[in-house]
Amino acid sequence: MSGKLACARNNIGDAIVERITYTPGMPGCGNCSLRVVDQRDAMAMTMAMAFCESGNGRATCRSVPGLTKDQVELCYKASDVTAAALEGLDMAIRECQIQFQWHRWNCSSLSTKSRNPHASNLLTKGYRESAFAFAISAAGVAHSVARACSQGRLMSCGCDPTINRKTLNKNLRQSLDKEKKQFLQYLETNQILTPEEEKKYERSKIASRWKWGGCSHNMDFGVEYSKLFLDCREKAGDIQSKINLHNNQAGRMAVSNNMEFRCKCHGMSGSCQLKTCWKSAPDFHIVGKVLKHQFRKAILVDQSNLGNGEPVVVLKRSRNKKSNGGNGNGGSSDIAATDVSGTMSGGDNHRDLDTDRGTRQPNSDKNAARMARKLETSLFYYQRSPNFCERDLSADIQGTVGRRCNRNTTTSDGCTSLCCGRGYSQVKERRAERCRCKFQWCCSVECEECHVEEWISVCN
Repeated sequence: MSGKLACARNNIGDAIVERITYTPGMPGCGNCSLRVVDQRDAMAMTMAMAFCESGNGRATCRSVPGLTKDQVELCYKASDVTAAALEGLDMAIRECQIQFQWHRWNCSSLSTKSRNPHASNLLTKGYRESAFAFAISAAGVAHSVARACSQGRLMSCGCDPTINRKTLNKNLRQSLDKEKKQFLQYLETNQILTPEEEKKYERSKIASRWKWGGCSHNMDFGVEYSKLFLDCREKAGDIQSKINLHNNQAGRMAVSNNMEFRCKCHGMSGSCQLKTCWKSAPDFHIVGKVLKHQFRKAILVDQSNLGNGEPVVVLKRSRNKKSNGGNGNGGSSDIAATDVSGTMSGGDNHRDLDTDRGTRQPNSDKNAARMARKLETSLFYYQRSPNFCERDLSADIQGTVGRRCNRNTTTSDGCTSLCCGRGYSQVKERRAERCRCKFQWCCSVECEECHVEEWISVCN
């Protein structure tokens, strides 16, 4: 296989697949040979050749059913990155199960034998749950690949190249240098520093010891590979594909918009004489919580496929509320959203929207921009979800029979809600757990195995 991928639509994506090329019919790595484009990177060449000769690349690509032709081609060209992407999909499924463990739908639909959640029939539907699955899958791929880059596991990328010591604001550095020069002049002339001047000098000393020195997670690479790997699946151009692409992007933004700034101190006894800082991808539990919040406020899109053109969504003025520019209720606004429009509802608050452009009201630009930014990170769905009470194999819905519930609450995990009115039974559960743990020098923890019995509630 050679040449660019059909789905590589950007320079960063092209760089991903051009870095390593395979020529069919030549010795090495089965029926292909490896050529690293950047000959200056000798270590990358050595790693790439070892990876290729081991056959792990093709084995990884063959082991995952449900990949499209473009995804398989991308996997052959960048097997190590694809392996990191698959780890991200596994992480996404686990986080989904944590976020929805006490809901009727608990993400069991995504736990396919192929490790590929996109092989699930649920993702062929337009449910709110499908929107969450697309978003967290895209987020997992971006997160995992970005972290793998910074850990030196991938041949195609490394630390974020845009983060370096020059990132510190230039004006701030000039100000600090000026304060240090002023202090030296005081020393030469034997002048006494005022308390305020001493504080300024201390601040300049501390800030001058701060620097970018860690390996920042390469989120740009992670996001672009997530686009290459997942967006290639959507080619039809219908409402389903457009909404899936939107939800993919919303998931990636949940990662990139929550990047964290981390620092580590260096010095005797933690004196922090030097501070090394870097940008890090957020803990994936944070991403899961962000997307769970967007899931609750997901927007229902109700319309037929519009075909060509780029429609916009226009928010009508509410007739039963006074105009208020601060909350977006005042006036109608042209909102550039995705290529979909129609009647949309978010959570329990329904909003009427019109596909006509209407008349722009004064001072509505700020509200329109605010709403457009909000729509970028919102999840879209176009089919009302079933109740998930009964088993439906056509949509990979397992139902709630046999699910554990809490008989003492009335929330989503309560037996009343989770069991869908079928009632529940009390059963005795016996399980093994670690107990009486002791620390052994050095350096391990040894535990005994204890058996615990308890009564639990299970849906009929």
